[in-house]
Amino acid sequence: MPTWAEAGLWGLLGGGALVLGALIAWFVRVPQKVVASVMAFGSGVLISAVAFDLMEEAADTGGLTATAIGFLTGAVVYLAANLLLARRGARHRKRSGAQQPSESEQSGS
Repeated sequence: MPTWAEAGLWGLLGGGALVLGALIAWFVRVPQKVVASVMAFGSGVLISAVAFDLMEEAADTGGLTATAIGFLTGAVVYLAANLLLARRGARHRKRSGAQQPSESEQSGS
């Protein structure tokens, strides 16, 4: 099978999964815990895939010690910024449903 056809079939499979998921969500009431679990799993897979790819390239280029220090420093800075924002009220920034104002109550909502 030609490479372009194989790539097209894999793209069709990935796109089909998106359409199938949208159809399920349209017709079936999906509990928020299920949605949160699927989103957490997907984001974890994406983050780990990117991290493994970038970490390998960085270790080959700059060495393992510099890569590990940079990785850990970035993680600490991210966690500190997230904690600071959460303490200043940003922990409620992603709430949905009746907890957020509607468009008629506040433009841009």
